[in-house]
Amino acid sequence: MEFKRTRVMGSSYVGLFAITNDKLCFVPKGIEERAFKEIKETLDVKVVKTSLYGSSLLSVFGKMNNKHIFLPAQTTPKEIEEIEKEIEVKLINTEMALGNLIAVNDNGAVVSKTLGDSVIKELQSAGLEVTHTNVANVDVVGSSIVATSKGFVMNPNSSEEEVKKVQATLNVKGGFSTANTGDVFIRNSVIANSKGVLAGDLTTGHELNHIDEALEG
Repeated sequence: MEFKRTRVMGSSYVGLFAITNDKLCFVPKGIEERAFKEIKETLDVKVVKTSLYGSSLLSVFGKMNNKHIFLPAQTTPKEIEEIEKEIEVKLINTEMALGNLIAVNDNGAVVSKTLGDSVIKELQSAGLEVTHTNVANVDVVGSSIVATSKGFVMNPNSSEEEVKKVQATLNVKGGFSTANTGDVFIRNSVIANSKGVLAGDLTTGHELNHIDEALEG
């Protein structure tokens, strides 16, 4: 697995700006050419520039696995049209910041209790096993878990029972870590797929080791 410590859009919170799977990564239209190349090379993906809700904070709003990208129903038609050129879009009937509230891979989805039963049914209709739960006493499960087709890494304040739930739902093994020298909301600081990881430039070597172990499954 390839590793890179970097900044995106001038920020160490690199995970806020990208949504990736094993073949494709969406990044903001204003991304630096250096960061664009680092993402392409480290994750070994096609990189496509876009926006969501007119924002560069793509992962706040969307989540993606190798089959679909999941977006809130209020995503603009122009943005949907751009994204549909690359991957099938599944619109979820919510106006909330969906990317902060769900974690997905090809097998399953962990869904915040903030979201209702209709969202669970929509994700199940996409062929996903769904668990409706918060983790680490917070409802932003999408910010607390980074999931790939090989493994997951999650907020270190999560309980063993929560880890077991996530493992059963995503059908991969995982573990705990912080990033950027103590950020428990691991998604904010990490972009990852099954081939590589980009972490914020404040991430310590100790944290990188934990992230590597967790994502290797």
